[in-house]
Amino acid sequence: MITRRAVLSLLAARPSRPFAFSFKGYPNWPLEKAFALTAQLGYSGVELFDPAKVSAAEVRRFSRKYRLPIISIMEDLKLTGDEAAHLARLESSLTLAKEIGRPIVETVVGAKPEEWPAIRPQFMARLKPWAALAEKHKTVVAIKAHIGSALHLPEQAAGLCREINSPFLKLNYDYSHFQLQNLQLEDTLKIALPHIAMIHIKDSTGALPNHRFTLPGKGAIDYAQYAALLETLRYTGPVVVEVSTHVLQTPNYNPEAAARFVAENVLPKFK
Repeated sequence: MITRRAVLSLLAARPSRPFAFSFKGYPNWPLEKAFALTAQLGYSGVELFDPAKVSAAEVRRFSRKYRLPIISIMEDLKLTGDEAAHLARLESSLTLAKEIGRPIVETVVGAKPEEWPAIRPQFMARLKPWAALAEKHKTVVAIKAHIGSALHLPEQAAGLCREINSPFLKLNYDYSHFQLQNLQLEDTLKIALPHIAMIHIKDSTGALPNHRFTLPGKGAIDYAQYAALLETLRYTGPVVVEVSTHVLQTPNYNPEAAARFVAENVLPKFK
């Protein structure tokens, strides 16, 4: 018989908000193997990677089997280049999202920091059809401010969301990109907070331009402080562990060891 104490223990083992692991961290793994390990380690959701290569039916089956909701779909779209091709790709990911529970579709948007003043009007013009497409599918699209991209500051990203003014266009907040610009966690969170749909976490070492992104917990970010600040600001959305390409390119990268390290060293701080 399951006792009340056992139920409370199980509930206590889960983070207070969805704490997910991105399948980007499991390169070339079978889908079920990725779901199984993520569930075993105590994560409460997943982020799909490379959506064109997954089957909606398989995703639904494994999500139910391992009781792990799909929190987000990682895309790599741009607000430059072939607009029609990017819209078609976005629609494909939004269609997949609709079939698996409408997770957030998140993406970076491209270009270079020095291009921001000139390219902002183009970003605005191209984000409007993105927002319309997201509304059609009733699925949120979250854009991400990224070091080395035109959109690289929280106020820039928040400004785009304010002007588009759509409940289906939001932000994916990732402090690691602001930390490298010597910006403070609380300041950047408060700027972005009204528009945040999800949070990516990873860490970094070194300084621009010789920085390296690392797993959460292997850099300078204080995740106990981070989790406490999210509580103070009453953020209840998902937190998703991103495994950077820098980490994936590390010799002898071990996906299971990476997922386990974050589960043991960072996840408990978000309970």
